[in-house]
Amino acid sequence: MHVILFKLNYLDPGSGSLLVQLVAAGLLGSIGILTKIFWGRIKAFFKGEKYVPPQPAEEEDKSEE
Repeated sequence: MHVILFKLNYLDPGSGSLLVQLVAAGLLGSIGILTKIFWGRIKAFFKGEKYVPPQPAEEEDKSEE
């Protein structure tokens, strides 16, 4: 029984490539999200304007209707 426990530390190529894909997807996804977040600042920088963050739309109170 103890021999089986020593065989569990094997990492096959399929598992290794899955881990590499997870790391690559995490890095590329985070770069994409950061680009989306800072797109307004990037666009304002190249236009030579000052960045003004967008304001959330005010919600109307529907309970009075």
